[in-house]
Amino acid sequence: MGEKSTIEVRLIDQGDVIVKNRSLLSLVFGIISLFLSVYGIFFGIVGLILALYTIRNDKNTEQKGRRMAIGGLATSIIGAGYQVVGIVVILLTA
Repeated sequence: MGEKSTIEVRLIDQGDVIVKNRSLLSLVFGIISLFLSVYGIFFGIVGLILALYTIRNDKNTEQKGRRMAIGGLATSIIGAGYQVVGIVVILLTA
């Protein structure tokens, strides 16, 4: 009867949530750029910009958000580069 229930409240820093969302978006755009034919270059560029912005401006982020941004950077570079090579090959063979 004399027991008290305690409720633990955790405050979420809005900056960390935004960084994780930006990191996740850069990763998703990088993956999309790998699979779309012509429009993939645009997704790759947007993913590249988001990843670079997240890595450069948010030095105090969690490692998970930073790792996702690095993954987004890698997939965006590979996807956009793949699309550029494909477009050059198409233009040279036409």
